[in-house]
Amino acid sequence: MLRLFLRLYIILALGLAGAIWLVNYTFDELLPEANETYNREALRGPAYGLVEQLRPLPAGEARVARLAELQKHYGLRLGFIDRDAAGLNPREQQLLADGKLVVRGDFMEFITEIDGGVQLLEVKLPVEPRWLYLWAYSLLGLCLAIVLYFWVRPHWRDLEHIRLAAQRFGDNDLGSRILLPRRSTVRELAGHFNQMAERIEHLIANQRELTNAVSHELRTPIARLSFELDQLKQEADPRQSHALIGDMYADLGELEEMVSELLTYASLERGATQVTRENIEAHSWLDSVIGSVALEAEAEGVQLSLRTCEVDFIQIEPRFMARAVINLLRNAIRYAEHRVEVSLVRFGGGYEVRVCDDGPGVPEDGREKIFQPFMRLDASRDRRTGGFGLGLALVQRVSQWHGGQVQVLDSQWGGASFRMTWAYAD
Repeated sequence: MLRLFLRLYIILALGLAGAIWLVNYTFDELLPEANETYNREALRGPAYGLVEQLRPLPAGEARVARLAELQKHYGLRLGFIDRDAAGLNPREQQLLADGKLVVRGDFMEFITEIDGGVQLLEVKLPVEPRWLYLWAYSLLGLCLAIVLYFWVRPHWRDLEHIRLAAQRFGDNDLGSRILLPRRSTVRELAGHFNQMAERIEHLIANQRELTNAVSHELRTPIARLSFELDQLKQEADPRQSHALIGDMYADLGELEEMVSELLTYASLERGATQVTRENIEAHSWLDSVIGSVALEAEAEGVQLSLRTCEVDFIQIEPRFMARAVINLLRNAIRYAEHRVEVSLVRFGGGYEVRVCDDGPGVPEDGREKIFQPFMRLDASRDRRTGGFGLGLALVQRVSQWHGGQVQVLDSQWGGASFRMTWAYAD
């Protein structure tokens, strides 16, 4: 704190000294006429009073005696000076002829006419003692130091809180946060630090979850492949070998699909992909998305239909948004009994895609969990209902990247109704 205080104090002291010098230089060197006029007008009254009392007296000892008497009542140094000894230049001579004061000596000396003769009245302002300047500037410096100390102290205290929190965070205390009072001037900085810390903690937690979940999810298809290879070595019937090879290809496809979803989710999670919205014709885009899963719905015996499309054009990143809607449709097809309906409507300050099915629905206590990576309410691991637990997590990330959210409610047939919203583009 001492180093910060001294640096700020030296900077402010030098700045204040420079400002005082600049003001004096401006008035003395750049605006001398204005300063001279001000000082002349300030002393014009006292000089006039002195001249009026001296003019009736003859030049000589009478005026000197009278001036000595007046000196006692004026806080000025008074005296006489001969016109020839004054060294007047033409401008000063013209000022005296016009009845004005001649200003000299850094505005500390004044000369005026008495009766038009050779004798002039000289008035000098009292010289301020140097110790007074020293005390004045010392007091000014002390006041500046006191004010600066009480200004620096709370700033330093709050910055020290931020430094210690950053140090704890760097020492792997990811829960370290900063709490500052509302009046703190660096409270906004602390808020940004807390947001950063929360984001980093969330990313690291997700990374750990992904690492653990990936190792678990990959184990199943790899184990099946290993078992199928062992069976293939022992199988002599070509027809049975072809069946095993088909199963192996299916397992490889499952691995490839899982890796694809992992890469997509990871890119969205770390913010590496830039979302660039395009103005898309809504109905044709939605038809193409529905068409991409139509065969899957037909194979499952589910009627997939577009209920309504109330929007002509939408502003989206088409690739990621199509992936999100496809994931919603596949999830609905997986659990639906007979039908799935899709709608695209306006909603508040944006759009909403609704995917409704007539399946078993989602329990209320699991409606938030299903959007977490590798979180599945169904304990089954088969290809029909298992999935990878990444589809809905991708939907949530895509919606958030578009400035919206996704939630699940009850559909009109008792199943699930997934509603993904996103905001208009700025």
